[in-house]
Amino acid sequence: MKKILALAMVLCLMLPAAAALAEENVTLRFSWWGGDARHAATLAVIEQYEADHPNIRIEPEYGSSDGYNDKLATQLSGGTAPDIIQIDPAFLPSYALSDAGYLVDLKTTAFDFSLSDPAYYSLPMNGGFDGKQYGVPSGVSGAAILVNNEMAEKFGLDFHTQYTWDDLFAWAAKVHAADENVYLFEANKTMIAATAVANWSKQNFSGKTFFDVDTRTVNYTVEELTQVFTFVKRLFDENVVAPISYIAAYEGDNMQNDPKWVSGDKYVACLSYTSTCETMAAAAPNNTFSAGLFPLTAGSDIAGWNSNCPQVFSVNAKSAHIDAAVDFLNYFYNNEKAMETLGSVRSVPPTARAREICAEKGLISELLAQACDVCTSYSGIPDDSLYNGSEAKQILWDAIEEIGYGASTPEQAARNVYDLWSDYAASK
Repeated sequence: MKKILALAMVLCLMLPAAAALAEENVTLRFSWWGGDARHAATLAVIEQYEADHPNIRIEPEYGSSDGYNDKLATQLSGGTAPDIIQIDPAFLPSYALSDAGYLVDLKTTAFDFSLSDPAYYSLPMNGGFDGKQYGVPSGVSGAAILVNNEMAEKFGLDFHTQYTWDDLFAWAAKVHAADENVYLFEANKTMIAATAVANWSKQNFSGKTFFDVDTRTVNYTVEELTQVFTFVKRLFDENVVAPISYIAAYEGDNMQNDPKWVSGDKYVACLSYTSTCETMAAAAPNNTFSAGLFPLTAGSDIAGWNSNCPQVFSVNAKSAHIDAAVDFLNYFYNNEKAMETLGSVRSVPPTARAREICAEKGLISELLAQACDVCTSYSGIPDDSLYNGSEAKQILWDAIEEIGYGASTPEQAARNVYDLWSDYAASK
């Protein structure tokens, strides 16, 4: 009886909202970042929703990831943020736990969680904090090493049997000696930082992340950071990656436009993510690709590499139309037509039903399935929340660039980064 009464109360609460949605003319703003495929699919779902809800208009606000987080922070603090927001999980805690009450607890709304796994969506990186749900995950994601099968075969390199960083440097030497125009990996400085540097550092320094969040201090000594930047220098000097003067033109979401990658015969592999590996593969149509394993440090029991949620969708608590925003997010997340339209543009879908639909429709490729299998097979350590701040990352990116150009030695970069990171951490 109590359950029946509770259900009746929920239905009574939902009916006025449903009636309002049907009658009221509403305009909602929805912001996200990504590449062209993500933009096209998201716009298509917006059109589908608007066709079923003629009184609701969704204004899209989208672009690249550059500057997105800084802009969103300003909008939230100023009360001008969009109604529905795609958020980087690294920044989610600062918004979700803010005393300003930026985000809606979706458990207090009509959002339908029935297709979602509570063991996954309730994690902090996916929006769950202290029993409240300030967002829902867009999928499952992680790093990916995209192997050009023809090039790997040409040079006799096996990325599918576990290998070490030492193997990787040896392979780079072999490749470049055979053809000075070929490099082992395509990567830009942000990808070098996120994949090679972050994971090599964890593996070589007992799983330490760059910051101690509790004490707001740098977790590495200057001497340890010198070793990190010596590793970075080797990546450039030993032709693991192309010169910084070349790769600088392909920063952010622009790696797939590198003509050396498109040609299919200048890189053996690519440092990538599960969410972008299909885009990278499609950019070189004359080659076939597979997902390689990740390099490990010989003798270390720390994998470093980890899978995570690529983005979280949240509703702005200051929205004038929270019910409508939740209704759209519910459609976006749970409607089967929307699932099919979105496919894997935000990585492998977050719900079992969405994955079933994508598999049935051929929307999740064998390559993407391989990449997800690889990234979930490493029990890695996530980056700490201080390092995930844009300022901390920019400091590392600048140091990598200086090393690449020869404008700084590893010792100089280590001292400079340590001092800048120390000031940054102390200010948080």
